[in-house]
Amino acid sequence: MLTATFRSVVAHKLRFLLTAASIALGVALLAGTLILTNTMGLAFEQLFGKIGSGTDAVVRTEAPYSATEGVGTTRGPIKASVLDRVSQVDGVRAAEGSVSGYALLTDNDGHAITTNGGAPTNGYSMPADEDLRGDVELLSGSAPTNAHEVAIDATSAEKNDIALGSTIDVLLQESTRPFTVVGTVGYGDGVKDLGGTTSAYFDTATAQKVLGNPGTFDSIDVSAEPGVSQTELASRLSAVLPQGTEAVTGATVAQENADATKANFSIVGIVFGAFAGIALFVGSFIIWNTFTMTVSQRSREIALLRAIGARRRQVMTSLLVEALVLGVAASAIGLGLGLAVAKGLKALMDAVGLALPFTALQVPASAIWLSFLVGTVVTVVASLVPARRATKVLPVEALRESTPGAEKPSRRRALLGVAVLGAGAGGMLANLYGGASFKVFGLGLLATMVGVMLALPSVVRPLASVVAAPLRMRGMAGELARQNATRNPRRTSATAAALMIGLTLVVSMGVFASSLKASFSDVISDDVNADLFVVTSSAQAPGFSPAVLGAVDGVAGVDKVSPSGWGEARFDGHGSSFSSVDPATASQIMGIDVSRGSAADLGKDGIVVAESAAKKHGWQVGDTITADFAASGEHNLHVVGLYDGKGWIGDDYVLSIAEQNAFAGPQLVSAAFLTLEPGADQAQVQDAVTAALGDHPDAKVVDQAGFEKEASGFIDQLLTFVTVMLLLAVVIALLGIVNTLALSVFERTRELGLLRAVGMTRGQVRAMVRWESAVIALIGAVSGAALGIGIGLALSQALKDEGIKAISIPVLQVTMYVVLAAAAGVVAAIGPARSAAKVDVLQAVTTE
Repeated sequence: MLTATFRSVVAHKLRFLLTAASIALGVALLAGTLILTNTMGLAFEQLFGKIGSGTDAVVRTEAPYSATEGVGTTRGPIKASVLDRVSQVDGVRAAEGSVSGYALLTDNDGHAITTNGGAPTNGYSMPADEDLRGDVELLSGSAPTNAHEVAIDATSAEKNDIALGSTIDVLLQESTRPFTVVGTVGYGDGVKDLGGTTSAYFDTATAQKVLGNPGTFDSIDVSAEPGVSQTELASRLSAVLPQGTEAVTGATVAQENADATKANFSIVGIVFGAFAGIALFVGSFIIWNTFTMTVSQRSREIALLRAIGARRRQVMTSLLVEALVLGVAASAIGLGLGLAVAKGLKALMDAVGLALPFTALQVPASAIWLSFLVGTVVTVVASLVPARRATKVLPVEALRESTPGAEKPSRRRALLGVAVLGAGAGGMLANLYGGASFKVFGLGLLATMVGVMLALPSVVRPLASVVAAPLRMRGMAGELARQNATRNPRRTSATAAALMIGLTLVVSMGVFASSLKASFSDVISDDVNADLFVVTSSAQAPGFSPAVLGAVDGVAGVDKVSPSGWGEARFDGHGSSFSSVDPATASQIMGIDVSRGSAADLGKDGIVVAESAAKKHGWQVGDTITADFAASGEHNLHVVGLYDGKGWIGDDYVLSIAEQNAFAGPQLVSAAFLTLEPGADQAQVQDAVTAALGDHPDAKVVDQAGFEKEASGFIDQLLTFVTVMLLLAVVIALLGIVNTLALSVFERTRELGLLRAVGMTRGQVRAMVRWESAVIALIGAVSGAALGIGIGLALSQALKDEGIKAISIPVLQVTMYVVLAAAAGVVAAIGPARSAAKVDVLQAVTTE
């Protein structure tokens, strides 16, 4: 039996390769994800290890909790006087204060040097002690020594042709100042920037003035004398530090920074892993379909084996061993392709603006064993049902001709599918209108997709009649194509379902993105009472300098300027984001619908809370909420207002900008809304504001259409990323169509020969197979489009409390997907169609 199994594999090389390819692509994405995330993790560790390699201990203020902003932990400043105490500790060789903050470089023409993916644009103090710099090394020039000099990262210098001695403007938190570039900085081993960020280095005294507050440091970096370990040094420092400060080893800080950054980007691995799961799920349909067809075609062979003594268990074992061989081979191929996929994913991330540090590809042991485990298990599990069906082949069937026959869809399966579909729809409706949790919506969504897949064979024939109606104009070839597609509804539905899944996800994301853009447009039109908008010069930038507000406020024709910001804190012990606004103008310009209290009362210790959050916690106007900020600790805030709905403000909590700066440190502005004086010409004022922003290239002014375009561009970028990732599932589905047609051609060899014998030309045979493929693809595409529209609408409705108020279906986009799917189906049929046309007439009609 084992010999027969391996001979069967060798005898059907094309079938084996096509089936292996479908699962190998899914495994490749899984392996590529594991390789990419492991490589990025190592890159982060190496990067922060290099930066802190010269620091043996760090003295810093204690943080109430860990809150990451970019990298590291946001903490309060430490008094400069602590540096004298630290320097006197036994075992300290050198100690210097460290300062960092917002510093945006400009090029020789005064244009902002923006980063990919919103990477930080930071400024740092350059230690005078070279050993404390670690692997932060000068690649050219010298270190800054006075208030007019700066050293910048080598990448910014090279890409923007900034030569040593050039004078450039550096945009700071509160001002813009010119500096002379005296050096370029690298980070060892050819690394010329910190993971896509830009960096400006000042001498410590200057950094204190332009990045922080004079008289304080962010932390104090300490280098030990020879023979003193990092742990011993940190212990000695802790013994003399004032309350509220701590000393930790340099290795601890480097690891904290690496872990914090990896945690921020952990979503990357989760997202890629989800797409890999989708690809493997689609691939399992191909395996199931392939084994089902081969079992049907080999029924006579299996019957002969049963007739000469093979037991049912041996037959099933034989097929499972074949699946095991297929799974192992496909996993090995997928693992090899995973290296290329990892590089492709990195290129895709760079293309969408998510630049991250990278190093030589790292293949962890987990990527190897998990790829083989998942690929093999998925293959074997997908083959279980066809293998079990093979055991039911009776020995007497060896006497029958093995010819394909028509098959009626299972009524029991159809009823089960309708029941599961109904349960899924009920779950989604319970969330939309019954107050059930979003988890119920997710389970309902999954059940709906499963129900459609179960019920699909029952609607294959009516669907085929609809989508194949135009084929009647193609004569006999078109009609036979329709009949062939509906001959075995279960097989057709399994092939179409693979494509349906991919199209469902693509279309649902398209509908959701379209609804999101339409909702944003409605919010701006209905809720925001602004004439012009000041936004960041780069869509992914975290914000712009507050100095922009002063420049804009003085422009003739501008009536009011209402800024907004964003941050994170803990409210009543639960982490959450919050918005910050100007209390004097927010209600009027941003349209915050305050139902009780007033946003104007925010002041220094007020907070406005969304009605939903207030109801959940039992808060009323006048109650006190405990808020924890990583930089300043605990604060008691008074509820001064409750607001209904979520328009421009999408968070549950709103603070004043003054409160945010006091509790979380100086912050950037996310956006600013401008109203004009009565009678002012909008175009003229916009030109004047643009001129006023000449010294602030980190910001630009746009009208309402431009503001909506900014948001739409970002949404479209994310949609493109998702669509590209889902295309792999579509490619796997098309491989399934190729596989199904190739096996179908082999199965119908005698039928094709008879058709040729009665006068069908080779061209007609090719057309018949092509149109059959198009019908299968259209069944999957139409089903996927319909299901995707439904899911997209339901998802948009489920998130209405998050500000998605409008519903929009991108009809042209969905139509294009369906047409492209049909065209791809025709392309997928090229190989099987040529094989069908080459069937030998005499050999096909000959019987034994």
